[in-house]
Amino acid sequence: MGAPLAAQTIDGDPGLAPGIGPWAGAPRGHITAIVPGIDSITIEGVARDPDSARSVNYELLVDGLSVATGATPRPTGFGRTAAFTESVRVNPGLHQVCLRLSDERLGPRTVNCRTAVTAPPDRVDAAVAAAATGVLISPTGVVLPIEGGEPGNWRVTTPCGASRRLSDATVIERARVVIDPGHGGSESGSVSGSLLEKHVNLDVAKRVVSKLESIGVSAQLTRTSDYRLPIKTRADIAAALAPDVFLSLHHNGGATRPSSRPGTEVFYAQGRPESRRLAAIVYEEMVAAASGFDAQWVSTVSEGASLRLREDGMDLYGIHRFSPGIDSIITEFLYLSNRSEAALLRRPDVLDAQAQAIVDGILRWWFSNDDGTSRGRQFTDSSSSGTGGFDGCIDPALTPQNPGFSVSRANILTVASGNIPDPSPTRSLLPSFVLASDPALN
Repeated sequence: MGAPLAAQTIDGDPGLAPGIGPWAGAPRGHITAIVPGIDSITIEGVARDPDSARSVNYELLVDGLSVATGATPRPTGFGRTAAFTESVRVNPGLHQVCLRLSDERLGPRTVNCRTAVTAPPDRVDAAVAAAATGVLISPTGVVLPIEGGEPGNWRVTTPCGASRRLSDATVIERARVVIDPGHGGSESGSVSGSLLEKHVNLDVAKRVVSKLESIGVSAQLTRTSDYRLPIKTRADIAAALAPDVFLSLHHNGGATRPSSRPGTEVFYAQGRPESRRLAAIVYEEMVAAASGFDAQWVSTVSEGASLRLREDGMDLYGIHRFSPGIDSIITEFLYLSNRSEAALLRRPDVLDAQAQAIVDGILRWWFSNDDGTSRGRQFTDSSSSGTGGFDGCIDPALTPQNPGFSVSRANILTVASGNIPDPSPTRSLLPSFVLASDPALN
């Protein structure tokens, strides 16, 4: 599919220049939100004439075609903004939406463009949707599957599998996409010097979620920071949200065989044709994205979209086994163990290109009948890293921790207070508000 259309000028328009030079005093505005529908989008925006209290004439374009015109309500005061809302019918898929404002003296100009997507087709399994309970986001950002309870007295599952009560949290009922940053905490994954896979995974995962949300697709991370998260809990989070897509995001290690193209693997779930199709499409998009950069590539025989089984015929990966009924895939992008490719994975532009490739792959899977050309292979191999279990798992804090007061802290502050020139009796470093606000002591 390629990258979504970025904000750009429309042929014949002066462009997205700010209101300076000849455009000083011209109307200004922007699109504030785009709400997706099945075959429509609702566009919300604001506009103002900085030199008057007049209404502003606007025009909305979708993919370069004019779809709506109108005028904002008269603003409440001189130079104030006024809001407008328009709903327009569009074909399912990804679109570029632009706002064009008119000036009596200089004519129209495009002031803002955004990408947006119609509501993706619902592919979630009915039984999975019926069993979904939602998740809580704790005050410290930990994602917790809901076991039961009610607002103010929720019962949740912690990352390490314990049952806890939580009162103060944000409820997420469903997400169309769940992105799982592999590893975390004591499980670093592949390593290249100071570069740890767990950190790269989380960086890219956050970019994917941000990109999806920016076009109106709800998405949720399983892990939001650097803490241990067993595979079963990752799958429980996905099940609680009933997503169309459950994608576990990794970066590879171990390959040494030279390759003429980027060595990337994607693993799909057994018995789920849509998981296989999604894996093939995402693989193609990621390889295409990586091919835009230069490196001494390596790969293995598992390159492509593959199915990896245990000797008993079950999926090797718990991500697939523990999330039945959900189209899950595992991505292994490039080889962090290869110095040349690790150098790429230190670059924000490469990580952003990978995230965009994943988003493009998911959208292509939703809005097309493409089958993908990568078939990879089906093979039996039970060897694994042995990570991802509950042994030795320590739960992260679910609520902010109070560092409290200690004698050592008091001594440090007492010494520090003696170093202040000309101290006065009313100027003490010992009050509690100082202890609580000094990051060097927390």
